[in-house]
Amino acid sequence: MSQSLSGESVEEPSTSQLVIEAVSEATGSDPTEVGPLYHVIDPDALDRLFAGTPGRTRVGGRVEFTFAGCDVVVRGDGEVEASEREALAGVGDTPENEGTRAGSSYEVR
Repeated sequence: MSQSLSGESVEEPSTSQLVIEAVSEATGSDPTEVGPLYHVIDPDALDRLFAGTPGRTRVGGRVEFTFAGCDVVVRGDGEVEASEREALAGVGDTPENEGTRAGSSYEVR
């Protein structure tokens, strides 16, 4: 989706760009320092999933995942929320759990 200002076309940020910006803001980091999003979720798929279609806006759906130390929630209405995960030192730190990453959750209607 793009907007035209003074004859120039201005692109709306993609959902994946909004995720990077939200995580950057939540962590106080520069957007270039939060790491590559594709390590945890396919940015192109995320953008397509939440892209508007002509004459319709998506109101349902939700994707949750962990990225760069934040819990990220993307809602069908375009809202992106990122909040830093709390450190849970000692909780679940057993050898078999060491190095595991929290999973992702998807719900699309």
